[in-house]
Amino acid sequence: MSRNEEYLALLAELEHTPSPLEGTAERALARARAGRKRRLAAYCSAAGVAACFLAFILLVNLSVPFARACGSVPVLRELAKAVAWSPSLSAAVENEYVQPIGESRTANGITASVEYLIVDRKQVNIFYTLHSEEHPRLEADGRIAMAGDDGGYSSSSSYGVPNGELRSVRVDFVERDVPDALELTLSVWSPEEEREPTAVSVDDAFEQPEHAQTVLAEFTFSLTFDPYFTAQGEHIPVNTAFTLGGQTLTLTEAELYPTHLRIRLEDDGDNTAWLTGLELYLENEHGERFCASANGISASGDPDGEGYGTFWLDSPFFSQGKHLTLHITRAKWREKAAPMTRLNLREGSAEHLPDGIRFLGAAERPGGWLVSFAAPLEAENRIYSLFDGAFYPDGSSIRQDITRFSSTYGILNPATGNWTEAEGMFTEEFPLSGFHGDTVCLEPLFDYVTQPETPLSVPIK
Repeated sequence: MSRNEEYLALLAELEHTPSPLEGTAERALARARAGRKRRLAAYCSAAGVAACFLAFILLVNLSVPFARACGSVPVLRELAKAVAWSPSLSAAVENEYVQPIGESRTANGITASVEYLIVDRKQVNIFYTLHSEEHPRLEADGRIAMAGDDGGYSSSSSYGVPNGELRSVRVDFVERDVPDALELTLSVWSPEEEREPTAVSVDDAFEQPEHAQTVLAEFTFSLTFDPYFTAQGEHIPVNTAFTLGGQTLTLTEAELYPTHLRIRLEDDGDNTAWLTGLELYLENEHGERFCASANGISASGDPDGEGYGTFWLDSPFFSQGKHLTLHITRAKWREKAAPMTRLNLREGSAEHLPDGIRFLGAAERPGGWLVSFAAPLEAENRIYSLFDGAFYPDGSSIRQDITRFSSTYGILNPATGNWTEAEGMFTEEFPLSGFHGDTVCLEPLFDYVTQPETPLSVPIK
């Protein structure tokens, strides 16, 4: 039974409305028609089903007795739980900004069901469940395909979700719009059925044990998006120049979508440093704050430079405010003419470290050098990255990838492996695989940080 059929069955059971609720649906629908942002477009092929679904949603949200009567139906409750981590998606659910799907596939004793979509012009959130009587724990890797697939997007999947609960696949479209349709392929595997990891020397901290994932089943869903949702979003021209940390930037525009907001910053050609990070938030005239995205993409690169040009925040799309102001509290910069950080691994010394960063030392292992750095936490005890994902042996131009990064609260002694609790500090550790030389160069992600005494404010609208 599809999700739409479940709604119809539920409505049929509630055909006889309790007397305290008579007229509630009519009043709810009238209220829905008054607010354009809260109105869902009727499906052309199933107008009656969509109307019933809208009436049901509004009854649950606007009538306490009705909500209690339907409390055993997990539809809305489970979706709200799945998006609780995101203020933007939570607001979308609260405002009925959801496209129900209710399609299921079964193979090898496993059932995958795509239940809902939250989609706009630049982002797709797919919510699905996995069920199995044979496998108590399941995971799935999601792959995306679409017509004319030439990139311009990134995707991520949720893991560690119990069977039967809503999982998600998020697809962010950076420089292109969401297409009319795409295919989602779920490759399902069980963590409890992974083969034993490949043996690794106890002295080698470099090789990650690789678990061979046996795919138990694959499911492909062809998802078509309602044009009402994919049309949502607006560009707000700003074109306001300002000075921050001695550098000139221009806030060219804001892009407002139901799932997130993006601001675009343009670097002045005379600047001496690239902008590589911001702490910022939005605020409307009612004092509501919308912070930087906590999961997924938080910033993307400047196409004309080496810093970041676009920053992603929670969305005020469903808020009642008419005015919006950007507040910047902290910025990171990378000097355009600055050299790379140079480490003498055997001596334990470093040159040209970013401000506030301390080289803890290096330990040589069979697989190469293991290096460690201490850094201060950002606001709200956030850990962040210190260096680009590559190293350059002996200062050469030959780039070698850093295979993994590890960050932990406190300070680590790389020689002894002992930890020291240090309030407000964290340790970043990574291997220089296959390298046994004396000196190496790293590309810092920033050189210094600036913080205005009062937040710098830029009106958006």
